[in-house]
Amino acid sequence: GVSFGGMVACNTLYQYHRKDRIAAQILLSTPLDSIKCVERLSEMGRAKFLYSIPFGTRVTKLLTENQQVFNPCPVKREIYKRLSSSKSVSLTDIDDKFIAPMLGYSSSAEYYSEISLTNCLKDIDVYTVCINADDDPCFPGNMYPLELIQYNRFTSLISTRAGGHYGFAGLGWPFKTLTFSDQLVVEITKMIRSQLPDSR
Repeated sequence: GVSFGGMVACNTLYQYHRKDRIAAQILLSTPLDSIKCVERLSEMGRAKFLYSIPFGTRVTKLLTENQQVFNPCPVKREIYKRLSSSKSVSLTDIDDKFIAPMLGYSSSAEYYSEISLTNCLKDIDVYTVCINADDDPCFPGNMYPLELIQYNRFTSLISTRAGGHYGFAGLGWPFKTLTFSDQLVVEITKMIRSQLPDSR
């Protein structure tokens, strides 16, 4: 999983216990603590102007272009109207006015608390490798929940000095067929497979 997609993937795997079908997961530039990440995105700085506002603007545009999807359902239509009447378009605004109520949460704060990976990293029993850059503007190195990762033998963290928010993904392209992140995934997959009981 990548970025917030990694949060969705990890939470789904943890909640539905699909260990019988999934032996391991790799999380790339995934905020391991959504509450701290959102606080960071709300501050005046690179994270807000490079990620939060542009992302919120694109999501608002996407919702506007597909508003007919919400018309058949009165509840969804009302939630959409609340969002479309708002002038602010940051990531937290989208979550507070649209995502959280759509999923049944009373506020974005409740939503962030529920989906934070700090809830599952401590107890998850599927091999989980987190790859993050220390200079990620959305989730820098000083936010890593190191105690949780060290507590659980199934979780590990690989941190790079630089790379930004998934900026290391395409390192090497177009001069190399395999990018830096491709190589990481391949090597980590080999490592995990070698540790599995039925590995050959």
